Order: sequence, then C-alpha cells, then structure tokens
Amino acid sequence: MAKKILAAVDGSPLTRNVISAAVEEARCHGAELHIVHVLENVWAEGDVARELAIRDLEEGAASLLSSMKAEAEAQGGEATLHLLRGHPGDRIVDCAIGIDADMVILGSLGMSRVKRMLAGSVSLFVVTHCPVTTMVVKPSL
Repeated sequence: MAKKILAAVDGSPLTRNVISAAVEEARCHGAELHIVHVLENVWAEGDVARELAIRDLEEGAASLLSSMKAEAEAQGGEATLHLLRGHPGDRIVDCAIGIDADMVILGSLGMSRVKRMLAGSVSLFVVTHCPVTTMVVKPSL
C-alpha cells in the first residue's frame, strides 16, 4: 500500500490529469501527496538580466505549484510542495528517494522517437531509473 505519492508536474496540458490521478491514488491508499516541479538549469549565473529571468521562472514555477495544490485541495486532497532545480529526471528520482515515496506519477506527451532522442524524455528516464512504482499519465485519445 502506497504511503507517499509524488506527483511530478511541468505545466504541460497533462498536469491537471497528473494531479487528478495522484489525488485519487492518495485517497485510495490513504497516502500523503507530494507535488514536485523542477526548474531545469539552462542558464549561467551572473548577469542581472539572467538573474531577473531566473526570478521570473522561479515565480512562475511557484505559481504553478500553488495552483496544483489548490487543484488537489479542490479534489479533496492535501499536498506538500517541492520546487527543485536541475535535470528534471534526476531531481524527480532524487525527490522520490528523499521523501521515501512509494509511487511516482508523471505525464508523458508521447513524443516521437526523434524528439525523444534529441530532447530526452523525462518520463522514460524516471521509469527507467526510479526504484519505486511509476505511473505515467498519457493524453486521452
């Protein structure tokens, strides 16, 4: 039985579906719900313009997490929020291990093979490297 569920969100169209699935799983198993968003480090620190852009990204990420917490609460759930920096796949796996999660739930937009090779797939990385059960939410047909 899952005692801690980690929902990884990225602001994509599947984010609300991920939250709905996570709230349902948490409710069914009486589990704690944690929601994580990872800001990918794609910038160098230093100049003022970058620092302002980073601050904007962090504010946007915090807003996303707050709205997903509100979404979870609207569905009858409670959630602990985690805002992390780094490679999304690595950080999601690290977070799952760090909170001792029993399940990770995240979305997959179903990228083509070429896009997956070029951009990488966070969901594939997590499924492959995470030591706990992983549920991947896909778009409806």
